[in-house]
Amino acid sequence: MRTLPLCCLLILAAAASAGDGPALDLVTLKEKGARACYIVAETMDEVRWRISADPGTENKTPRREIKSVQYAFQRSSGAYSQGIEARERGKFAESAELFGQLAAAAREAEQVVGSLEAGASWDLAGNPKEAAAAFAKVVDKFPNHPLALDARYRLGMALAVAKDAAVDAVVKKLDEDAKGAKGAQQASVRAAAIRAVLALNKGDASEMRRQASKASFNPESERASWLHFNLFLADASRAAGQGKEASAIYERMLPQLADDPAAAARVRLGIGLGKVDSDRQGAIVALLALDALPNGSPEQKCEARYHAGRLMVGEYQALMKDAGTDERKLAFADSTIITARLLLQSAAESTAEHASKELAAEFLKTAPLDAAERAKAEEEAKKKAEEEAKKKGAAAPAPGDKPAEKAPEKAPAPK
Repeated sequence: MRTLPLCCLLILAAAASAGDGPALDLVTLKEKGARACYIVAETMDEVRWRISADPGTENKTPRREIKSVQYAFQRSSGAYSQGIEARERGKFAESAELFGQLAAAAREAEQVVGSLEAGASWDLAGNPKEAAAAFAKVVDKFPNHPLALDARYRLGMALAVAKDAAVDAVVKKLDEDAKGAKGAQQASVRAAAIRAVLALNKGDASEMRRQASKASFNPESERASWLHFNLFLADASRAAGQGKEASAIYERMLPQLADDPAAAARVRLGIGLGKVDSDRQGAIVALLALDALPNGSPEQKCEARYHAGRLMVGEYQALMKDAGTDERKLAFADSTIITARLLLQSAAESTAEHASKELAAEFLKTAPLDAAERAKAEEEAKKKAEEEAKKKGAAAPAPGDKPAEKAPEKAPAPK
């Protein structure tokens, strides 16, 4: 294989990408910034690439010189972006199908990324068997790809959630890799994460915590797996009614997500939901923080507004019990219910397709009114009563009036 000076080739690649040909991938080098090229194949050790998508001379760059890779299809409006958009709208099965279309392409990068993302969407859809099948495609066909390790981890997690005995083989392979010279730590961490789920399945909380403590993913270099495992732990704790524990996990994650608004929104929502049953005011603060920020999907906003609104109704009721005749307290309570109803109304009118939309609409029907709305409702009720009374008065005789006498019946004519 012919090797040319990397800087010269990447300059040519950048020029090629500016033309009318197919969009090129972007490779960010640790020392020389982002450059355009067409990635042919990848391993843990190197990246093989060309200066254009057309057949031609292949070159290779050591993986250690590369900071990140962004494929051309990740910047287009095709199946990849459509799959991401569908997932953000909560359409997880639809998202998985779109990523499956990407995975059906001939190119290695599309097969790998498409299968990984399809598996992630099936996982969110609550279908661990389909998720495992998608992750297995990467593990089986591209075992040396740099994303194969994450695919094996996600495969093991999906099988563990599905309580599929095939998970044992995945853990065994990770244990073998943990004894090797390369990637040993990463393999060991992933094996521990899967074992934490297996312990959770058995109801062994002590062993689950022990294995979870060993699953120390690096939040910078292993962002995807770190995010997935910590979200899994937090969500599992919340599902088990351990809201405080769940919120603590979410809160530990948040400082690492300053450069990831989408993930931060997901975590902020988790913090709020984790505090719903134990810390009403803390939950309201967390949920309103998500509502105020520009990031977050319509579904996340809808859920946050519904829960914040109903919790603020609870706050209003508590404030009214304590207010008595104190005008300041009554005014504060009134502002609280105004905000609560606005949040519930916003959730009920959301464009999102989420269960919280209907829940907000139903809750709003019985939610208390603010002082102005109560006065308006009372005035309308009074007018309605007066109108009804007038209608009845017009139909009934006035007091003191004698009922009209009937005319005497005529006697029958004589025969």
